[in-house]
Amino acid sequence: MKVLHIATMDHGGAGIAARRIHEALLQQGVESHVLCRFKRSSAPDVTAAQPDMGLYRPPSNKLLRKWQQMQRRRGKYLTEVERYERQMQMLDRRYGAAFTMPISNFDLAQHPLVQQADVIHLHWVENFVDYPTFFAHVKKPIVWTFHDENIAFGGFHYSDEAQRLKEPFACLEEPFAKIKTDALKNSHHIHMVALSTMMERFYHKHSLANHFPLEVIHNGIRPGDFSILDRNFCRQVLGLPQEGRVVCFCASDINEGRKGLTALIEALEKTSLKDIALLCIGSGTPPKASFPVVGTGPISNPRLMSLAYSAADLFAMPSYKEAFAQTPIEAMACGCPVVVFPCSGTEELIGDHNGVRCADFTAEALADGLRTALGRQYDREAIRRDAVDRFNISRIAGQYLDLYNRCVS
Repeated sequence: MKVLHIATMDHGGAGIAARRIHEALLQQGVESHVLCRFKRSSAPDVTAAQPDMGLYRPPSNKLLRKWQQMQRRRGKYLTEVERYERQMQMLDRRYGAAFTMPISNFDLAQHPLVQQADVIHLHWVENFVDYPTFFAHVKKPIVWTFHDENIAFGGFHYSDEAQRLKEPFACLEEPFAKIKTDALKNSHHIHMVALSTMMERFYHKHSLANHFPLEVIHNGIRPGDFSILDRNFCRQVLGLPQEGRVVCFCASDINEGRKGLTALIEALEKTSLKDIALLCIGSGTPPKASFPVVGTGPISNPRLMSLAYSAADLFAMPSYKEAFAQTPIEAMACGCPVVVFPCSGTEELIGDHNGVRCADFTAEALADGLRTALGRQYDREAIRRDAVDRFNISRIAGQYLDLYNRCVS
């Protein structure tokens, strides 16, 4: 069987999840490839789509190309994608919402990897897959794992923003929703995957595409990537105090509001603990606080992430929105208990044996969760065994392989 994973990026949460499944399939003897728009890895089986695969091809004449570029700067002779991009840029400068397009200039249906595959596995594909051409021409079995709430909207990725910014984005949201609906209404070869039971419920209630069959398959990790390391050594390497308690926080951009760092700092202030320090992993400058805050910058190497998780007494994920976050699983694979807001996926992840799931999304509830977790004694080896058993990527890949076989047959 030949499996092709398509993702806009081979990095970020969805890109990492796709590559983990892909690599686990390779280990199980499956011929698997990844096709993306933006590639960071050096892996030979990850391919970046080239611009010449575009639906729009500029003229070969150099003078004509230059003339068209000048006209475009004046707003003339724009393609449909370019017109929408300009509208999105203006709205983004004002509102900064997570908003993407279901159209692109990439004609992926004609890509050799797509044509050679037996099964197409879509991940986070916005601004890359051109819905009208792709779903009209690709009639092979498609498995589609949705990593956020975009499946329910034209361009929005989160329901709170869709509600709050409905009016200013209507000029894009309405046509994008119609593009998606029209592209998917005659498709009968798609099988959806939700990452959690909460996302499954969301899909059935709100999705533009909820007529497709769906099942739940979680994200996973490779157990060998993460391990329990000596706490004192890890704290020394990271410049953390040897005494006292350390809470770890991680996000691609630590100051992205949806990730909840402000709520975490407020909650730690409310606990009034005198021996606490906060370790922040990700891009951005950590805010000031009454307790030590150490920022490492971005870390992509899982062995280095093991240092951070092992140095901490707790890992905190105060996210307001997630599909099924991978960082709590990584932390637990390092024996670190987790405190989380009650967002999607956490009901499957967290119990009394490995952390605390807060009662609601307030700093007060988070402070209560932190106090409760810091007052417990956790078995770090047992936390790791549980995470490795439930979320081993080999097991997750096996679930996908079973789904692929069912789709093909």
